[in-house]
Amino acid sequence: MAPRVFVNFRRADTDTTGPHLDTALRNEFGDQEVFRDQRSIRKGAPFPAEITGALRKCDLLLAVMGHRWTSATDDDGRRCIDNPEDWVRKEIALALAWGIEVLPVLVDGASLPDPSELPDDIRDLTGHQTVFFRPHQEHIDFPPLFEAVHKAVPDLRRKRPRRPQGDGGGATYHVERFDHGSANFGGSGTANTYNFGPEEDDEERP
Repeated sequence: MAPRVFVNFRRADTDTTGPHLDTALRNEFGDQEVFRDQRSIRKGAPFPAEITGALRKCDLLLAVMGHRWTSATDDDGRRCIDNPEDWVRKEIALALAWGIEVLPVLVDGASLPDPSELPDDIRDLTGHQTVFFRPHQEHIDFPPLFEAVHKAVPDLRRKRPRRPQGDGGGATYHVERFDHGSANFGGSGTANTYNFGPEEDDEERP
């Protein structure tokens, strides 16, 4: 089964938020539905081919963007986003060119960049609707993020089905508890627990 959701992020910008979202999305929709490079690519596999192959089969790319998304630099002091071979840029550019839906996830109050700040091949990103995510308020921000993903990929099945409630037919949530690395979301008579333990990365993405 090919993954449906592709997580695009830069560690120098949002640190561990990308892997954190990957874990939560897998808890919500299933391990096979979400792609994140360090976790999903087997050791020794050709990195470019694995990235482009997975992306082409996905329905949605989450572009995780923090306050340093446009200003993060490489070892020579150049903006990473200006490098055509930068994989964060390249993944977004390919998704836009291939007609894959792109959902910017703005972290900790970050804003979409001005179009003038971006290379031509990803400038259209600034016209996309966004969702917000605060790492220290995930018990509030995960439910609308999950809903946005589900609306973008309607046939993506949740691991824990929820009964619709209210006039709009959407699931409702309330926070039951949030402590010690876990969050319980209750909604429509259910309660779901998400555990956020140490990540399994062996290497860092630039």
